[in-house]
Amino acid sequence: METGGATFAVEIMVNRKQESFEFEAIHLDDESQVHRYVQLEQQIRSAIVDRLLPAGAKIPSSRNLAKLLNVSRNTVLTAYDQLISEGYLKSSGGSGTRVATVLPETFEHKIAKPAPEKFSDIGIEELSSVGKALAQQADPVILSSQKVRPFLPHVPAVDEFPVDVWNRLTNEQSRWTRQHLVLCEPLGYRPLRESIAEYMGLSRGVECSPDQVVITSSSQQSMMLLGQLLIDPGDVVWVEEPGNLPANSLLQLSGAEIEGIPLDGEGLDLSVAQSTSKSRRSPRMICVTPGGQWPLTMTMSLNRRLELLARAQESKSWVVEDDYNGEFRYNGRPHRSLTSLDPTGRTIYMGTFSKVLFPSIRLAFLVVPRGLAETFAMAKWLQDRGTSPLPQMVLHRFIESGNFVKHLRRMRTLYAERQRFLFEGLQEYLGENVVVELPESGLHLVVFGRTKKIEQRLIAAAERAEVQFHLVNSYALHPESDSARGIILGFAAYEKKCSQQALKNWATEFHGS
Repeated sequence: METGGATFAVEIMVNRKQESFEFEAIHLDDESQVHRYVQLEQQIRSAIVDRLLPAGAKIPSSRNLAKLLNVSRNTVLTAYDQLISEGYLKSSGGSGTRVATVLPETFEHKIAKPAPEKFSDIGIEELSSVGKALAQQADPVILSSQKVRPFLPHVPAVDEFPVDVWNRLTNEQSRWTRQHLVLCEPLGYRPLRESIAEYMGLSRGVECSPDQVVITSSSQQSMMLLGQLLIDPGDVVWVEEPGNLPANSLLQLSGAEIEGIPLDGEGLDLSVAQSTSKSRRSPRMICVTPGGQWPLTMTMSLNRRLELLARAQESKSWVVEDDYNGEFRYNGRPHRSLTSLDPTGRTIYMGTFSKVLFPSIRLAFLVVPRGLAETFAMAKWLQDRGTSPLPQMVLHRFIESGNFVKHLRRMRTLYAERQRFLFEGLQEYLGENVVVELPESGLHLVVFGRTKKIEQRLIAAAERAEVQFHLVNSYALHPESDSARGIILGFAAYEKKCSQQALKNWATEFHGS
C-alpha cells in the first residue's frame, strides 16, 4: 500500500503466520563504502527473495520512498532501475512499480540447497604445480579490498582527476555504430596505439611505430605475455632485489629461475651480479625499474644504463624496462629511457596508465620489436581476443584532446608538493628516529628506523595509529636481509591536512610506547 509519510508495509500470510516488510525500517549506512543505492537495492532484493514482498506487491513510488528514507530521488530511481533490469520489479506505467510475478533464475539459485559436505575437503593438493605455487604465495591483504588511508602506496590522486571531462568523452565514444560491436584488435585500438607511439617519441625519445605498441589490461598481463613468449623453463632472469615481487612470481610461473641482484645508489649493481652470480649462466632476461626503483626509489644513472645495455648485448639478454612512474620526476629532466638508448632493439618498454590516471582504468602497454608484434598479437588473441575497446577509445580522445598532458602537468606539481610535505613532516614529528631521503621521482618515500629496534617500534606504532604502509621486505626474495629494511609510504593520494593528522597520530603512538 502507499500513503504519503505513512509506514509502508506489505503483509502476507504464510502458514497463517503474519509477515511484513517495513520500508521505513530500511537502514542506509552513510559510513559504508557501499553506495546508498546499492544498499537500498540489496535490502529490497533480499525482501523479495525472503518472500516478505510477495509477487505482484506494489512498492512505494520513488518520490515517497525518497522522502521516507531522507535520500535523493535519484538514489531510489537507480535502485529501482537495477531491480527492474534484473527482473525483480516490474514498472507498469500508471499502476506503479510492483514485484515481478515471475522472478529471475537468480531467485532460485539463492534458495538452492548448499553443496553437499563431500565437496568441502577439496584443497590445494588437487591443484597443478603452478596452482600450488600460487596458493603458497596468496596474500589475504592483497586479495582483499583495503580502505585507502595515509600512507597506502600505489594510489594516485583520483580526487584530482577530471572526471567530468572523462565522462563527457565516455558519453561521446559510447555512441557506437554496428562496426564498433565487432571491433576487436588484438594489439589494441589503433588510434590509441598511434597516440602512444607519438607520445613515446616526444616524452621518452623512443622511436616506434603504432604496430610495435601492444595494449594490455595491466602491467601484470604485460609481464605474463613477456614470460610466455620470451622465457623457456629453466631460463635465468635477473631481477632487482628487493623489487617487483608480483612480476617475479609471474615469471616463475613461466618456468624462469629468478635471481635477485642487489642494488646500490645507481640501481642494479652489475659488478656484484657478475662476481657472485649463483647460476654462472647468462640471464635470458633482465628486469629493471630505472626511472625510479621499486621500492627503494633510486634513479638509475646514465652510466649504469649504458653498462646494463652493454652487458645485455654481450649475453643476448632481453631487457624489460618497467617505467611504472616515469611521468613523475620532480628534479630536472628525465634521463633517456633504456629503450631509446638501446641500439640492438632488445629492450622492451612497459608502461601503465593505472598510476598515471586511475587504478580501475586497467590499461597498460608494451613497446616490442617490430618483428615480434604479430606474435604478441596472436598471444593476446588467444588470451582474451583483445582489451575492451571502449576504455581505449576514451583514453585516445583524452590524449588527443590535450587533457592527458594537462593532467600530468598538474599532478607533477601537486605530487612534488605532497612529497615535500611528507618528507618534512616525517622529520618534524619523528625527528632523529628516522632516516629518509627525498627521491627524484615516484609516488612514495621509504623510511628507515635509525636502528632495527627503532624501526620495529615505528612499525608497531603505525599499526596502532592505523597508518597504512607496505614493508620493503614484502617485496624481497630474501626478506630477512638488511637490504630489505624500510617502510614504504605513499603520498600522492593524500592532501596535506589528512597526511598531517596521520603523522601526528603515528608520532603520538611512537613517543608513547
